[in-house]
Amino acid sequence: MPDPTELSYIWAETIKQKLETNGWQVIDLAADDAIASQVELALQNVTNEVVIFYGHGFPSCMISQNVEEAIINLNNMTILKKKKVYVMACWTIQKLGEYAKNIVHCYLGYDKEVKVWFDPLYSNPLGECVNKGILEMLNIPDYTFEQARQQMVAEYNRWIDYFVDKEEVNSSRFAAVLRHNRDALRLLGNTECRVGRCAI
Repeated sequence: MPDPTELSYIWAETIKQKLETNGWQVIDLAADDAIASQVELALQNVTNEVVIFYGHGFPSCMISQNVEEAIINLNNMTILKKKKVYVMACWTIQKLGEYAKNIVHCYLGYDKEVKVWFDPLYSNPLGECVNKGILEMLNIPDYTFEQARQQMVAEYNRWIDYFVDKEEVNSSRFAAVLRHNRDALRLLGNTECRVGRCAI
């Protein structure tokens, strides 16, 4: 079975390119660099306040492609202090987000499994949904994380309507997948945060 990170890596690359185009310095910790020691070092030594994670997750941790290694969990979550966190991974907001909400500026993530289909007919629209929030905040600097979350919900709804209107059996099934992911999206912390600053 394909690994969902094959898709999330592609979606994350879109975000990376947009950030770099906008003049952001990006520390890319993908593949073999996605290990706890590298992540901890990066977050301790940069002033950038936005942490974007696309990968695997469990309720209490973000994990690398090597699913046996947690890179951010309840033991080292203090590295997220005063960060704005945008996560495309299963379940992490359940415990990690809840525990971290008092030290981060905000945490946007999912409280259930993020369901993925690999056929580009379906994976491309899903990628647009999960990327919508951060792309909107980069395009419109005054957008808050709450507005970004709302834009993601609207994007999910747009694609749900699109697939519901199609007559193929798989289309209606995929619409249900999109509903599931949409309803799992949560935002904790200061909802008025922006990617470039935090309004407190």
